[in-house]
Amino acid sequence: MNIWQRVAWYVLGVGLGTLLAYFFFADRDFQCTYFPNNRVLVDLHDQPVLFVDSGAFKIWMDETEGDSAFLEAFLIRGEIDFSESQVTTRNKNLKYSTYSIHLDWEEKKFLGEWQKRKDSAVLVALKRL
Repeated sequence: MNIWQRVAWYVLGVGLGTLLAYFFFADRDFQCTYFPNNRVLVDLHDQPVLFVDSGAFKIWMDETEGDSAFLEAFLIRGEIDFSESQVTTRNKNLKYSTYSIHLDWEEKKFLGEWQKRKDSAVLVALKRL
């Protein structure tokens, strides 16, 4: 077997292996989120957003004119204050984990209280700082 046959068999093997790996793993959502802030934000971002407090809805409409990018920014760029947050793993009496998230949006500062529920991420309270 000469060198060109070996190269052809090698390329064929690598190509088939790549195709097999693509078909086995293409539908998986791969994210590298190792920091606690990013992990919580990704968990919240992957769920639909709901409002509980009408005051939070009113502030959202008044300050951002109902811009959904504002809510996305909370769950992508926000900074979680873990000292203010209440998590079900620390307090077994809580029904849902609640996180205090700070966001700088268009030179304004906001504080949102978000709850992580089984089927949604809920904006419980929103304040402009």
